[in-house]
Amino acid sequence: MLKAGSIQSIITMFLLSVLLAGCAQVRKVTYPRDFVYLNKSLVQTVMLRLSLAMRNVDQIMIQGEPLSIANQQRVRQLLSTIDEVTDSLGPGNLITNHLVIDEHIDDFKREVRNAVRTANATPPSYYAAGRLSGNCIGCHRFRR
Repeated sequence: MLKAGSIQSIITMFLLSVLLAGCAQVRKVTYPRDFVYLNKSLVQTVMLRLSLAMRNVDQIMIQGEPLSIANQQRVRQLLSTIDEVTDSLGPGNLITNHLVIDEHIDDFKREVRNAVRTANATPPSYYAAGRLSGNCIGCHRFRR
């Protein structure tokens, strides 16, 4: 036979699980279908990876043009990495919990794709690649 405390615990656990299931249903109604939740650790990881790749591009670009064949390949690889990392935040026209990303990500993706396209052109141009870190500064200047 179950004691009153055990029954109360079972009822409490049942009510909590019903409440949690209800919250999941409320989220479906309160957020648009295309809403993407970006957790803090994902954003930090993406920003760190972007920062490292940008720093490497900037270090190569500081050497000035014409770039050696090895540096041209390295810049193309770094731009490809930046493109992939940026896409990891989600598709275009994002609706997320991170308003700054929502506001600027599509422009940034366009700039990255332009840098990739011009770096792969014949003859290659690295002007757009050299400008990418300026896009980061534009968003992050108010964060300090």
